[in-house]
Amino acid sequence: MKSNLSHFAVIFPCQDPEAIATWYQDKLGFEISFRWENPASYIVTHKDEVVSIHFSKTDKKELQPCMISIFCHDVDAAYEELSQNDIKHISKPEDREYGMRDFDVVDPWGNRITYGKSISE
Repeated sequence: MKSNLSHFAVIFPCQDPEAIATWYQDKLGFEISFRWENPASYIVTHKDEVVSIHFSKTDKKELQPCMISIFCHDVDAAYEELSQNDIKHISKPEDREYGMRDFDVVDPWGNRITYGKSISE
């Protein structure tokens, strides 16, 4: 039976959806595809039609950082592309004991994005 699922999205709570969505656009290549309200209280971003990160405004002062793993066909190419964008917190790709080749980007709000691929592929 064919799956009825089409895609997924993760929602990052934040205090300034516009600022964080713009950073993801400028540094990670995401496209802003939807804004709710003015000023925006909710923004939807997409990367290559397969990854969607939404940013939802919250008034909480203390936010727990979020994490997302993005699986790539070519981790080293993803790193080369992103390392050109003056990202402060980006690690170099490495082969890990757990069977992945991956690297991390940490955005200015502490959220961690891991780009990776199975070493066995």
